[in-house]
Amino acid sequence: MNYNELKTLVQEARTTRRFQKDSSVSFEDLREILDLARITSSAKNVQPIKYILVTKEEDVLKLSTTAAWAAHLKEWDQSEDERPSAFILMLNDRMIDGFPMFDAGASFTAISLAAKAKGLSTCPMASINKELCKELFVIPDSFDVMIGIAVGVGAEKVELVDAKNGDTNYYRLEDQTHCVPKRTLDQIIIGEY
Repeated sequence: MNYNELKTLVQEARTTRRFQKDSSVSFEDLREILDLARITSSAKNVQPIKYILVTKEEDVLKLSTTAAWAAHLKEWDQSEDERPSAFILMLNDRMIDGFPMFDAGASFTAISLAAKAKGLSTCPMASINKELCKELFVIPDSFDVMIGIAVGVGAEKVELVDAKNGDTNYYRLEDQTHCVPKRTLDQIIIGEY
């Protein structure tokens, strides 16, 4: 893979909040995606991040309907026909003394890129109902649910745009294109020595 191919993959691996109805994601695909996540960098290489895979339709529905989708889009809520096909729950094992926020970022990057390479889309959600997760799944007391990652076949057009006046809030155009403002390279590099 060359740089331009990687850049395209990163650009296309956007967060998606609308998924195709009646599509499915297999445990095999999720396991292959996590096989890449498990070999990403880990602070001190202690690997505190663990996962729960959810494809059971009623559990996916419960997680979808109790999560807060797209906080910046006040006039929109995910419809029943736009639900994801699966979730990956990312957990921190507190019994392992690491830097879970670093590991979670590295892991999610691998997950989103691997999913896109398989024709899938993802949406990381800190708003996942963590108490519901504890009710639905066997989660040891020493584990914290960090985020839920919705997974499915994407059903929305996402466009990267330059942030204007520092505003990075995403928005939708009249044709429902989901616009994601990004700061320019010059805005994020604060020094070159």
